[in-house]
Amino acid sequence: MKKFFSLMAAVVVALTMNAQAISVADAISEGMKLDSAATSEAEYVVEGFVINAQPFSLSYNNQIWFMSDAADANASDFQAYGCVVVENNDTLQVINGDKVQLKGQLFKYWNRNESKYIIEIKNGVATFISKAEGDHSVIRETTEISVAKALEIGATVALGETTKEAYEITGYISAMAGKEGDFEKYGNQTYWITDDPASTAASNADGAFEVYRGKAAEEVFVGYKVTVKTAIKNYKQNDGTGLIESETNAPVTIIEKSEQPAPEAITVAEAIAESKKLGDNETSTSNYAVVGIVKKITEAYSEQYKNITFYMVDTESDTEDLQARRCKISAEEGAGLAAGDRVLVVGKLTNNFYNDKNNAQIYQGQVSLEWKQAIENIVLTEQVNKVIVDGVMYIVRDGKMFDVRGTQVR
Repeated sequence: MKKFFSLMAAVVVALTMNAQAISVADAISEGMKLDSAATSEAEYVVEGFVINAQPFSLSYNNQIWFMSDAADANASDFQAYGCVVVENNDTLQVINGDKVQLKGQLFKYWNRNESKYIIEIKNGVATFISKAEGDHSVIRETTEISVAKALEIGATVALGETTKEAYEITGYISAMAGKEGDFEKYGNQTYWITDDPASTAASNADGAFEVYRGKAAEEVFVGYKVTVKTAIKNYKQNDGTGLIESETNAPVTIIEKSEQPAPEAITVAEAIAESKKLGDNETSTSNYAVVGIVKKITEAYSEQYKNITFYMVDTESDTEDLQARRCKISAEEGAGLAAGDRVLVVGKLTNNFYNDKNNAQIYQGQVSLEWKQAIENIVLTEQVNKVIVDGVMYIVRDGKMFDVRGTQVR
């Protein structure tokens, strides 16, 4: 990693020497000419003072800061996002008051929190013009520690500050702290970890460390054993108290998974009733396992997204149905799924409100095939018998009765 930054530094220094630097004000002016969420084709060298510098991210080896033409400015509309500053082939951290030249493409984005556009350079490399008095060094060695040790170290960190050292903290997820669907929406999750696999702690006081928006390769759940690589932060909360937690978006490695209890299966009618209890566009906090028959496929299986959309009912004569929208399914079962097939869909229920109408829905659930409706799909090695009931022939397979079309009747 250090060699990579050294190479970048050499290239940037050489290019910067031949480029005419512009002021922060000029960079903002040029950036505002771009369309929203657009990136400039040209690269710019922007010269200015560092203000509102965030701690150097030991997880990602970069830093976020704002720049201004005045060293004593309090706010700016120009941001260095995920950037590094180099000196003599070493990557250092910037502090408020430093004067730097930052090279990269301009990007224009809408800041929802402040309701205004911000111009930024992403993943750029800066060089010092002058340094303010203070410590610019960065320590990158990581130490493997327990959750208890992380809390002990965090207690020594000043309120609002972050350690310069990075740690690999291993623990068991004791409680979730974020919102349902965070992983699907943002690719991260917030939760508590402890040293005790049986703990349900959800506070520093009870021996838990908060992983704030941790980024793992897949969704994690209570009971999972994980390792988070991060600096330790003593976050200042709104009430003025501290919260010992990880850096935002710190990388998480799953060490061991715990078995998650499967929800008890319910009918489509029961699922619709549960959905109606929710508010408009509200999603349930728990997963449901719904068994029913495919009534109509409205979006065929997508090879690209590996999902399918269909309506399901308890019986073919039902008029009220549940939509399984963009649900995951295997390629083999998805390509062959047809009306009349019996399926199990596991996921969260949503009371979807659209055009003044509420519809029961499972969004992005997991579909598995219970049985096919077609008679030719009967496996010959299974126990199959023919029976005549009231002059009508039926086929009984493993205790289930089918008519001659292959539709299960009992």
